Amino acid sequence: MIASIKRQLSLYFSNKASVFFSLMGAWIAFALYIVFLQKNMLDAWSSVQHPAVILDQWVMSGTLAVTGVTTTWTGISRLIRDKENQKFDDFLLTGISPRRLHVTYLISASLIGVAMQLIMYGIMAGYFYWQDQLVISLSRYPFLLGLMILSSFLASLLGLISSCFIKTVEVAERLALIVGTASGFLVGVYMPIGALPDFAQTVVKLTPAAYVAAAFRQILIKESLTDWNLAGMDAKEYLGIGLKWESMLSLHQTIVLLLTLVASSLFVLFVLLLQKKPKKGMMVDI
Repeated sequence: MIASIKRQLSLYFSNKASVFFSLMGAWIAFALYIVFLQKNMLDAWSSVQHPAVILDQWVMSGTLAVTGVTTTWTGISRLIRDKENQKFDDFLLTGISPRRLHVTYLISASLIGVAMQLIMYGIMAGYFYWQDQLVISLSRYPFLLGLMILSSFLASLLGLISSCFIKTVEVAERLALIVGTASGFLVGVYMPIGALPDFAQTVVKLTPAAYVAAAFRQILIKESLTDWNLAGMDAKEYLGIGLKWESMLSLHQTIVLLLTLVASSLFVLFVLLLQKKPKKGMMVDI
């Protein structure tokens, strides 16, 4: 299993174009904020204290959520490619079971997601420190790392479940384009969630990545919005710092929800893989 994980990681990181394009959604979100959104949002929130620092952390959170989605999907796409090229069947000849082999793709995609989130975090933190003197407390780092691991694992699980229904690389690449484009809207980074129509806000609240972005924002921004009120607006709800159903979800409730999604996804994946049988005449180690 370790050899398979190393192979998948090596194939991802050795392909510079693949690494770059797997981050395309994150690059777009980051660039759109710097070039178009930042000035308008700063003008809108000019009456409150330290708007630049808060908004920097707001866009960092959304971009990290997008990164976790798009990069893990690129990692899972390797499984689809290997199946189309019959390499997956070749690996089964070594005696590893299909379920264990799928686990290697799950682990490698999760590691890719964590690594790329750390890289994007470093880039954004460095830029915003240079631009706005943003300094993030070291006490928040363990929580950020934990959420990166959780979000990458969840995104990899959902990607692996999706891969069970995708047979060709062409379909996977088209889906990657859709995911990369839509993810910025779904996490509320192209524009604040509160600026979306009611129907769109409901759709956002049905996507796991939105809760990941909200958790990142709650960790980074914390109580900084205590005095943020503008024309009676609930800044936390408007900016997606916590999602609201009957009431605003706390960080603890958001994490519990994400863990529940992980457990549910693991069950669904187990059922799907249980239905897959080795090809006749193929010896595998259960």
